[in-house]
Amino acid sequence: MIESNDASKAQEYDGPENSQTSAFFDAVQRAVEDKGLERVSQDDIIRYSGIPRTTLYRRYGSRESILNAFVLDRTAPDIAECRRIATGAGSFSERFEEILVFAILAAHRHSWLQRQLDRGTPGNVEGILARAFQLSSEQTLIPFLIEAKKQGICHCPAPIEELRHWLMIQIFNLSRRQYASADEARRVVRTYVLPVLALEQPTPPMSEKIDFIYRNIQDCLAR
Repeated sequence: MIESNDASKAQEYDGPENSQTSAFFDAVQRAVEDKGLERVSQDDIIRYSGIPRTTLYRRYGSRESILNAFVLDRTAPDIAECRRIATGAGSFSERFEEILVFAILAAHRHSWLQRQLDRGTPGNVEGILARAFQLSSEQTLIPFLIEAKKQGICHCPAPIEELRHWLMIQIFNLSRRQYASADEARRVVRTYVLPVLALEQPTPPMSEKIDFIYRNIQDCLAR
């Protein structure tokens, strides 16, 4: 678990605006690409970055803090694009679909992330990615879903936190797939993800399907 001082350090260094910070995360990325998130050590980060151990900890915190900040730094442009989509043109359903497709294809834009997903995500790696997803979703998906529920657009009965966790699992799993095009990823999102959110007023048969899916969500979270 990240200590509070480490978490604050991670937030200080989550953007590429500082050239020294950007160069540091470039070095961390090389280490991650070679070793994987689960195996890269603080010694690896020291070796790749050339920063002494005491300086490294003072500036960036522990290994976990560094890796959390690294993931946020590398995905910052993706978060900004999702926020742009969220406030752009189109219906709620169209914008939410576009955000999900963009998020699923993120792994194809980041070689280090694609390699990690191909390797698998052991517990420590899933924790790092989950924390990054939680922070990014608070700026994109969650405000979007809250507003949709307020307006009666999202008819899924699951609470927001359950939906967040379920969406994270779906995005991680679907990101492992290779897609011939964005249209193929969009078809998958329309088939397997959007029906759960019930973004249109459901008919009685559809309500039964939503209840069935919701029970499966709860079973999945329980496992």
